[in-house]
Amino acid sequence: MALLTDDCDLETTYLRTSLGGNGDYYIEVTHVENGLLVPKCVRISTSGGICKDSDVKIAVANLFRAMEKAGLNEYPKVI
Repeated sequence: MALLTDDCDLETTYLRTSLGGNGDYYIEVTHVENGLLVPKCVRISTSGGICKDSDVKIAVANLFRAMEKAGLNEYPKVI
């Protein structure tokens, strides 16, 4: 299940990371609105793009791997 954030006192909000087929990483912050998941996503390109800082790319890759290992990259079923 995606990581339930500490914003849960205000609204149900999840953090999730994913790896695209193109090798780019996606960081998603998603809230539940009227029973639907509403994501806001940013992309960190691994092959150029705006983000030139390799330390940021390594940090995002490490975040993805840590969340994957902990089983935190799948959204829960919303009712």
